[in-house]
Amino acid sequence: MADMMELSVQYRTVGIKCRKRLTELERLLRDDDFSLNEYELKREITMLTAMTRDCIATSNYLKSYFERRQQLESIRRKEAGI
Repeated sequence: MADMMELSVQYRTVGIKCRKRLTELERLLRDDDFSLNEYELKREITMLTAMTRDCIATSNYLKSYFERRQQLESIRRKEAGI
C-alpha cells in the first residue's frame, strides 16, 4: 500500500514539473520570444495542459484511495479487536 503513496508523490512531482514548463511556454508565447513557430508552441502548451491536469488528478486519486484503504483497514482491525 505504501507503494501507492510513493506513486502518488511521483505523479504529483511530474505534474508540478509539467506545470513549471507550461508556465515557461506561456510566458514565451506572451513575449513573442520563441524559436518554434506559434502553432507548435500552442500545440505543446495544449499537450502540457492535459498532462499536467492528468498527473495531478491521478496523484489525488491515488492518495485518496490510499487514505480510504488505510481508514477501512483501521476500522476492520478495531472491529476484530486487533
